Amino acid sequence: MTDSAHGDGSQSALFAGDDPILNSDDDLLNRSRLAVAIADEVQEMNADRGAVVAITGKWGTGKTSLLNLTANILQEKETIQVIEFNPWFFSGTDQLIRFFFDEMTRQLRSERSGKKRLKDATANIAEKFSKYSTSLSPVKFIPVAGQILDVAQKTAEGVSQALTASIHDQRIEISEALTKLDGRIVVLIDDIDRLTRQEIRDLFRLVRLNGSFPNVVYLLCFDRSVVESALGEEGLNGAAYLEKIVKTSVEVPPAADEALASVLRTGMLTALSNVPLTASGENRFPDVFWQVVRPLFHTVRDVKRFLSSLTLTVRSAADEVALPDLVALEAIRVMRPSAHDLIAQNVRALTAVYGWQTETRNQSILDADAEVVTALQAELPDDTGRALIRYVFPAAQVHTENMWHGNDSLQAWRRDRRVAHATVLKYYLHRELPSGAAPSSQVDSIVYAAGDDEAFRNALAAVPDHHLEDALDRFLSHVDTIDSSRIPPVVVALLDLLSRFSEESSGMLDVGRDYTALRPSKKLMQRVEPANADLVARTIYQATKSPYARLRFLSLVGKRQHSEGQIITPELETELRANLQEYLKSAPADALRTERELLRTVVQVIDCDAESGELAIASADSSEVTARLLETALSPSRSNMIGSVVVNSEDRLAWEPLISVYGGESRLSSAVEQLKESLAGQEIGSRLQRAITAFDLYSTGWRPDEF
Repeated sequence: MTDSAHGDGSQSALFAGDDPILNSDDDLLNRSRLAVAIADEVQEMNADRGAVVAITGKWGTGKTSLLNLTANILQEKETIQVIEFNPWFFSGTDQLIRFFFDEMTRQLRSERSGKKRLKDATANIAEKFSKYSTSLSPVKFIPVAGQILDVAQKTAEGVSQALTASIHDQRIEISEALTKLDGRIVVLIDDIDRLTRQEIRDLFRLVRLNGSFPNVVYLLCFDRSVVESALGEEGLNGAAYLEKIVKTSVEVPPAADEALASVLRTGMLTALSNVPLTASGENRFPDVFWQVVRPLFHTVRDVKRFLSSLTLTVRSAADEVALPDLVALEAIRVMRPSAHDLIAQNVRALTAVYGWQTETRNQSILDADAEVVTALQAELPDDTGRALIRYVFPAAQVHTENMWHGNDSLQAWRRDRRVAHATVLKYYLHRELPSGAAPSSQVDSIVYAAGDDEAFRNALAAVPDHHLEDALDRFLSHVDTIDSSRIPPVVVALLDLLSRFSEESSGMLDVGRDYTALRPSKKLMQRVEPANADLVARTIYQATKSPYARLRFLSLVGKRQHSEGQIITPELETELRANLQEYLKSAPADALRTERELLRTVVQVIDCDAESGELAIASADSSEVTARLLETALSPSRSNMIGSVVVNSEDRLAWEPLISVYGGESRLSSAVEQLKESLAGQEIGSRLQRAITAFDLYSTGWRPDEF
């Protein structure tokens, strides 16, 4: 995802975590003009008896950033000496007083920050502050009243004395020195609202006590509501108390909608600069951004928090999750974690599609899902919840807009890697693909390679067998993008994949792995112009070597019961079936000994007679072909008790078809005995061993109760 807007170096501040900006180069909200105004006010305001200026605002509005911009301007002025005081370095009233004046002394003496014009004067003032700090070391504050109690304490040398008069005299000396200062001292104090309530009270008592020193301006930064609450304890009116201390205040203005949207967009473009955006994602992205993502953000700090996590999320999930969905869910996770929790806990409610027929719907499930959707919308602002359903979880529109989706939608959502599909949403939540699911990179490689024979076959070969079904299932939704001239070689390559599928059933609900290769083949053939269908079909048939693959191809394009009509002419179908029949009858054992679904292929192509005493195919008397026919006759019968998760499995043989291929049971038995003899002393595969065991059982006359 690229855009010229993200080339501006100033946006690097967006990826500095929660840190405030330090200079105007990083000023994304154009606050520099306000900083100039504040600096001018601090420099020109009447400070004959000191002054206190406050920059206030809610958490995350940019108070510290504005303070930093203002401080930079003040530090450039020769008549301003800036002192930065960090209240987090003290603990307790005694330490606060001593630390404050010690810090004033150190920074006034500093060669690095000192101003040449003020050097002599500030050095003198620093000495007076140092003595004042030493004198104040035994002083205590009386809570509430804010008065000073001069308590006699022992000094380090063990000398005890009363200091009230000394402190008074020193304050007069300091005031006289400050009055003569050809400039002013500005004390910056930030993060006041993050102190404890007691520490806030102590700090403002300190400012009130020393806020009248001439030519000293305190520039404070805090959330007004927090400070007023802290100052309002023990019977005091916090707002009134604050008004007595703060002479001038400025509220940090909220970011304008346009400015914040620009900042968010700029940061996202940078974070996502190396992530490709699909056509589908590009179409949805504006709606997702403006209607789902943008309403969640109110401050630049919000944006920074989001961007700092988005880059990591993109690294870990962008290969499997569509970019608009990734951005939307990550924004919700950061800004509305309770809504994100609801999503994580209710995958089915947000991704399930229902049949059109009323009688097939479970109303209680629909009602429960509707409650989940309502709760999710309530966690999000205004119309954001409805937009989230419309653009991110469209299956749930059944509850909000009475819009129903079906399996075609599911296919499209999986193709486009949308979290509207349960598999994609689960990947986002867990960062792990379910067993058998192919990484999207494998699907992409197949799609992108479809334009070249060798590249396409190499891409298919690179997909592991345990990922092949899922990869082809998802490839189905891409076949419409394949050029029509590429249909024959693509279909041939798909048919050649049938030999890679395991013949073992994967469970009670297994409908056959072959269909993952056959469905895209059929969809491709349906795109062929009728006038060219026979030519294309003949080309594919001749290029396909496996008899089973040829049979399945003819089943796709020929006449079928309850079908929408055949693709090729009846004449061609008859011709090709006759060709396949002749081939099977005379094919050598080497050509059939590893053939997939050999028994099924033979009985569907050749009219086998169990009473004829003749072999249906010449190579059936070969031990290798007999083994293959036995293996492909084997199938498991599975059952389980109602309420139980235990599945019972029992091997069955297609007994009658086997007998028909051999022209009778006697000849079949002879062929199997010959097979056993050939296997003597050899290691036998599990499937063949099970088939021979089942054959022996059937030979005794046993038959399953139901077959």
